[in-house]
Amino acid sequence: MKCKKCGADLGGYEEQAASICLRVRGDEETRSYFLCPECDVYSVLVCIEDFFTDKDTMFSTGPIPREKGDKIVEKIRKCPAPDNVLCRCPTHEEMSRRTA
Repeated sequence: MKCKKCGADLGGYEEQAASICLRVRGDEETRSYFLCPECDVYSVLVCIEDFFTDKDTMFSTGPIPREKGDKIVEKIRKCPAPDNVLCRCPTHEEMSRRTA
């Protein structure tokens, strides 16, 4: 994963700050948040498995300012099962209605 602001290498899944799996409009979507130690912003790796085709699409987005990203990461960490798309916690409910 590369930082969307400065291009620094943010590592792989082991280095992510938080990750959550969601059901968005029928598709399964995983969002992994990475904090850049160089420029102090978050970048997000998004993987979408299309409901109709099972085709996977991956892209990165950001940058997200540190303050906003910290709030998202904090919400994800409060979820009892961030890797379960069927979780009905407030974090899953809210994030399933929004884009990355």
